[in-house]
Amino acid sequence: MKPVRFKTPPCEILVERGILKKAGSLLASPGGGARRFLWTCDLPDTDPAPAVLLAALQKAGHTVVRATNDSPTADAILAVGDTEALEQALLYASRTLPDLPCALVPTTFRAQLDFPLDGPVGLVLSDPSLPVSETDFRRGVVELIRYAVGFDRLLFDLLYTDFDRGALIRRCLSVRRDLLDAGKTDLFDRLGAPIGLAVSGALAARNDDLDDSDAEAIGLAAATRYALKIGYCRRDFLSELVGLLTYRGLPNSALISDEELLASFSDRPSADGKIVLSLPRRLGECGLITVKPTDLTGLLPV
Repeated sequence: MKPVRFKTPPCEILVERGILKKAGSLLASPGGGARRFLWTCDLPDTDPAPAVLLAALQKAGHTVVRATNDSPTADAILAVGDTEALEQALLYASRTLPDLPCALVPTTFRAQLDFPLDGPVGLVLSDPSLPVSETDFRRGVVELIRYAVGFDRLLFDLLYTDFDRGALIRRCLSVRRDLLDAGKTDLFDRLGAPIGLAVSGALAARNDDLDDSDAEAIGLAAATRYALKIGYCRRDFLSELVGLLTYRGLPNSALISDEELLASFSDRPSADGKIVLSLPRRLGECGLITVKPTDLTGLLPV
């Protein structure tokens, strides 16, 4: 399997079904010897991913020491699981044990798409055949749609085909690589997210919960409506986006009044009371626009 390689940082990413069974050799020291890993994991050892990984490490002669130890002695760092485990490993690698090589094994769909690329990571092993929950799947799909809308038409088209998680992960990581190398990650971070946070906050004020994936989908659709409103994108683009969201079972609006939305925005303005949004211009292209929250009305039709 051809790895995804990055200019900065020097990170190698392998995306392959069943790759965790090969982890023993892939995680060996440069000379091929066994390693003692500082192990961070937010899953039980009996979970399929850590169970397979631990068996592969043991077979290759590697050992692990739990990150809960006060003064762990290790010659490499290995994180397995979702955000918590990966962030803990990166904290060790950047502060406590900066001289040790660090490898990540993201096990959720969302983590396989958005693990940190700008940290001290040397190797990432990603198995797209690992089971995912419905919530995790939806969050991963929204992540893919945001990258597709802002940066990659091919990724958008792939989301209408048979859902090949491996192909989608590799394509998404290539897009992320290009954004990181170009210093343009803000374009993604602000694509639908500010409006989605405001929608989530407005519903929380009435004690209603909204899943993160739904909030991001609604925020992306609302940002596209605003882009259409100011003539930044074409009408058929909004139709394409709403069609894909609907196809994937995601919402594009919420029962929230303009007053509720603006009240939620009031918690997050910049010093001058304005907000920087990334708006889609056409499929695969977006740009940063500064707006006032009061401009963002009428974007959540019912």
